Amino acid sequence: MPDSLRKCSQKDWSTDAGIPTESEIKVGSLQRIADAVELMAKGYARLENERDRWKRWYEQELQEQQRLARSNAALKGVNTKLRKKLAALGGNPDE
Repeated sequence: MPDSLRKCSQKDWSTDAGIPTESEIKVGSLQRIADAVELMAKGYARLENERDRWKRWYEQELQEQQRLARSNAALKGVNTKLRKKLAALGGNPDE
């Protein structure tokens, strides 16, 4: 048989000369269905990987945002202390 069962299952057989049996055509059809399911699963796995990557990026940026917020709060505290020291020394804190 020159063609694979997958290809034979796609053909429209109308003559009796050299055609595969009905069970062979069914096997080819099942193989095509299996191929389609594998392609769908591959797409689903790609989407899962992409989702995980975006989630990881989001969590990293959230941590960075929280770190910078803490850093800004600490710097504001340092700034306030220095202004108070400058005011205690008689200087103008707005200069």
